[in-house]
Amino acid sequence: MDIRRLMLGVAVVALAVSMATAADAAKVKRLPTGAGEAQIESMLRSAQPMRRMLDRLPREVSQPAEAFGGPMRAPPVIIPGQDGPREVQVAPPADGAGSGRAPEDVGSSGFNSIYHYTDKLVDNPQAASYRPTGWFTFVAASGGSFRCSGSLISRSIIATAGHCVHRGGGGSSGWIRSGSFTPAYNNGAAPYGRANADTVVTTNGWFNVGALDQGYDVALVVLGKRIGTTQEIGTATGWYGFCVSNCLQPFWYNTQLGYPANYYGGQRMTESQHLERSDTRDYTYGTGMEGGSSGGPHIANHGALQSTAGSTGQWPFRNVVFAATSWGYVNRTIKIGGASTLSGPGNSNNFVNMYNTACNRARSLHGTGSCSLL
Repeated sequence: MDIRRLMLGVAVVALAVSMATAADAAKVKRLPTGAGEAQIESMLRSAQPMRRMLDRLPREVSQPAEAFGGPMRAPPVIIPGQDGPREVQVAPPADGAGSGRAPEDVGSSGFNSIYHYTDKLVDNPQAASYRPTGWFTFVAASGGSFRCSGSLISRSIIATAGHCVHRGGGGSSGWIRSGSFTPAYNNGAAPYGRANADTVVTTNGWFNVGALDQGYDVALVVLGKRIGTTQEIGTATGWYGFCVSNCLQPFWYNTQLGYPANYYGGQRMTESQHLERSDTRDYTYGTGMEGGSSGGPHIANHGALQSTAGSTGQWPFRNVVFAATSWGYVNRTIKIGGASTLSGPGNSNNFVNMYNTACNRARSLHGTGSCSLL
């Protein structure tokens, strides 16, 4: 039995159990308006990462990718996103020299494997394909202040990890007390302001059990208005498309975005490029990102592409969120992480129900134009 821990600043011990079924309903919590403002403003700017503990590397580290092939599952079902305004963006503030960035590697005995990756600083988080990603700060059930990463998938709904809204297992006492989202956060700057969390939604599996590496560490957060305005925050930033079902494919190439504390103290957005492989529950992949990156998006076909020949490839949909960062190893020499797909394995997360629950709340707050029901 593996002991697993969340990528947060408090230890949580979880036991692996059976998966939630597709019939399970999403769990929902309405947050008190304005609660925790002072705590969020004075929150810790970094979190000590706590990572999954295993006694050895998975066997695929030393085996070629071809050994794990197989027939493609049913094609993913995709909801398109929206780039938002295309105004000229101001360049981000310059970063200090060095910034304490650690070398990138794939860890012990992993050089000839599928777990290679490329991590880099995002120079301009206000660019259209980056700005829907940001900080999600929250006051946990314990009263402590923490942060994750998250991404807008509609004008006022962000996708993040289940452990960023609920401690995992134990029922209603595990919900966060309050939260706030700051898109395109950059070294203290909040170019689009922020919006407070109104309602949080997670999977039945995370709410009741809370075991990592089971495919259900997923959550949605419904936001109020952009603070100081009458507008939804996604109106200024745009939002990503997202996968609705069949998101866990044998292999998929994604871009991971987030704010890991081990890079730039979590103050700058980091990007990781890698091939992701299904372990039948989550995606696993090579990455250097640690605590603070939890909840960050894994995006297919990230960025803009111009083609005059119509050569969009076998997968033409751009900027689509497939998964949220969930776990990593306690042993930091193993540069491998895991991400729960929105749909879960076999669509067990019932993501359509989760999204419609969040969308109904967003429509009640902002009007029917806030999102479209699935």
